Amino acid sequence: MVGKIGIYKDPRNKKRPWVVRWFGEYDPTTGRQRRYSKAFRLKVEAEQFQASKRKEFSEGTVPRDGRPTVTLGSFCSDWLKTRRREYSPETVDLYENAIRRLHDYFGKDALLSTINPLAAAKFLSELARLDGRKGELSNWSRHRALRNCKTMFTDAANWGLIAKNPFAAVKRPKLVIQEWHYLKPDEYQRLLEVAPLRWRACYALVYCCGLRKGELLSLPWSDIDVDAGEVRIRNRPETGKHPGFRVKDAEARNIPIPQHCLNLLADLKAYNDVTDQTPYVALNERQYNTLLRKCKRFREQKRPFRNQDWQNNTLVQFKRHCMKAGIAVSDETLCLHTLRKTCITNWANEINNPEVVRQLAGHSDIKTTMQYYSQTTKEQRAKAAGAIDNLLKNTDVKVTYGGNSDTTSTQGEF
Repeated sequence: MVGKIGIYKDPRNKKRPWVVRWFGEYDPTTGRQRRYSKAFRLKVEAEQFQASKRKEFSEGTVPRDGRPTVTLGSFCSDWLKTRRREYSPETVDLYENAIRRLHDYFGKDALLSTINPLAAAKFLSELARLDGRKGELSNWSRHRALRNCKTMFTDAANWGLIAKNPFAAVKRPKLVIQEWHYLKPDEYQRLLEVAPLRWRACYALVYCCGLRKGELLSLPWSDIDVDAGEVRIRNRPETGKHPGFRVKDAEARNIPIPQHCLNLLADLKAYNDVTDQTPYVALNERQYNTLLRKCKRFREQKRPFRNQDWQNNTLVQFKRHCMKAGIAVSDETLCLHTLRKTCITNWANEINNPEVVRQLAGHSDIKTTMQYYSQTTKEQRAKAAGAIDNLLKNTDVKVTYGGNSDTTSTQGEF
């Protein structure tokens, strides 16, 4: 009954006797289906309409019960209200950026049902920067916008506002992974030699335990278990004095601390207890007081405290220490996050269990661990070539190089 779209002649209607009738979706609450109809003057018009309806329903582009007249602006506003509580302020910012892009491109008054897959693909291809700077928008930003739009319009389809998600079939832009500098052990040691005590302990936590920058800057001494040799990374609610912290991907975890790192932390703790007496590992007394003032100001402004608000000058200090240590790179990325990537690469090289590496790194998807953080080093590539040489060096066959006869490795020919 649901799929039938019939044509009937109504002799009572002299002007438009040809009627196309169809049923909507079955409503389990009433046990009925709503019936729809449209009249035409000519039979050929009714047949054309019948064919278009069959195509729409088979492709799923239009709901059987008609298109809700919902605008893009009202949908985005309602959607954000339903999701704001479950997302972190950083995630809400990303969705607000996506909504701003949708409004700028389609207009707030555009009907949600008029955004089809072609319009969605054109929207993604024509995205521009929101900050007003010149230059092409990166594929990473396009991918993030596409991912956010897919999430929003999937909900629109689930709510019955549209029949299908127009962004579902949009192809993801190809992502270019930027090369980053693998920090060798000798470079790490040189970095520790030039860095002050607190920075040495911080670098050790990132290089040896793989902490993210936000996890490091917000780490309290109470989350370091010296007896167990572990550091706890977890969500911490905001208090009346201190800001809260949200773990990325909600991946709380305990990470083992090497003895090298424990020794540096013990030195810093002894100094901190006498001199600074701050509850956070990475913050001295001046930085801690600055944090308290910022947190108070944000509360007065009713502004959410984001993870990136903890401290904002780490890159400058890190670059300065690298320069003093003689660590220089040309076209590779070198930042505090590089130490975390190096740590995950070291784990991947030494631990024959990718799932363990994923858990220690705090990733929700193991693809992220292996694709973006584990890096093949020059030494490993050289080792791969040497392995083949070792396999072939004991064989004996005659091969000509540049006209000269020589004996080299292989047992057959082709």
